[in-house]
Amino acid sequence: MKIESKFKVREIAGEKIIILQGTYGSDMTKIISLNDSAELLFNELSGRDFEMEDAAKVLTDNYDVEPQVALADATKWVDSLTECGVIVR
Repeated sequence: MKIESKFKVREIAGEKIIILQGTYGSDMTKIISLNDSAELLFNELSGRDFEMEDAAKVLTDNYDVEPQVALADATKWVDSLTECGVIVR
């Protein structure tokens, strides 16, 4: 799977959000706000193909979390961003 390159993270009013670059991104009816771990995953995995285990490893490498918890959290993150079209499988 891969994060679509047309999406970028920007800080707006103190919030980290995913925006769609370019004129086709002017529709602000859906805003995706990221917490620190979701932003970390986005930044670490952007620009390359990755598997769910890669996302879980980012979490275990950066947080004190058990591997099975990291995999469950990574799955939720991927599912949410896939539903929004940010990640393609």
